[in-house]
Amino acid sequence: MSRDAPDWLEPFQTRFGAMLRTPLARGSGTLRASKEKYGAVIKGEALPGPRTPGDERLAVYNRQYWFRLFGLLQSAFPLTASLLGYWLFNEYATRYLLAHPPRSWNIDRVPDAFDGFFSEQLGRDPIRIAGSARRVPPAALREAARIDAAWRRVFFAEAVTPYRPSAEDAPRLLDSRLVPSPAVAIFEEHWPLLELRRRIVTESGEAAIPLPAKLPRSQWWALVRKPGGIGQLPLETREAELFVLLRGRAIRDALARLESSCMGAEASELPAKAQAWLAHSVELDFWIGLDAP
Repeated sequence: MSRDAPDWLEPFQTRFGAMLRTPLARGSGTLRASKEKYGAVIKGEALPGPRTPGDERLAVYNRQYWFRLFGLLQSAFPLTASLLGYWLFNEYATRYLLAHPPRSWNIDRVPDAFDGFFSEQLGRDPIRIAGSARRVPPAALREAARIDAAWRRVFFAEAVTPYRPSAEDAPRLLDSRLVPSPAVAIFEEHWPLLELRRRIVTESGEAAIPLPAKLPRSQWWALVRKPGGIGQLPLETREAELFVLLRGRAIRDALARLESSCMGAEASELPAKAQAWLAHSVELDFWIGLDAP
């Protein structure tokens, strides 16, 4: 039979949780526990060990809390962390974790809102990398965070059944909306960051890596989860524009909007190309259903 928790447990957990979330000090150039901030009550409840005082025993928990979450965010956003270097990335991670403390039993949910928070934290000025004279434009860091977040969403997306058009769908197809698969992400890059991400997952250390030169023209990509892993598919610009339009509109409306932005030979070639792009997207499991008009 279960029993009610003792009255002292909840306030103790509150104090212990506040101690765990005490940010690590950065002033010395290394991450150190701020034991003086733990508070007299929680200090008094920590018994000394044979060789270690009570506040140092608490510091072990404090440091491990932050190190575990820093490692989690670094793994979830490897591209962003590598462009900043772990020292500077951990500063943004600290701000995020103070604003968005873990609230789920599933620790993998902790990074869910990091890309949006990180983008808001960046201003207009280039970010100076710690220990070097290099500066990284905020636009590149925001793009890196979006790519990391897209990869993560595709990886953790729920299992779905891909959509396959039937004969019954034909009469309503153009006036219906395709439902996008959560296991697919489409994005545009202006730096060769997707290729860089592929390399750094196995090669990067804690130091910041240089940002590659900007691409002569932007490149669109689709990330598609398959049983063997996540595939990277380059998209033509108009192809990507169509898929983005299809995420909020009926097929007929999306095609009309795309056609209105084309001229001359491009407009005349669009119907055949669009048909091929749509057929290919169905083969690659971009969609999971068809919504009514």
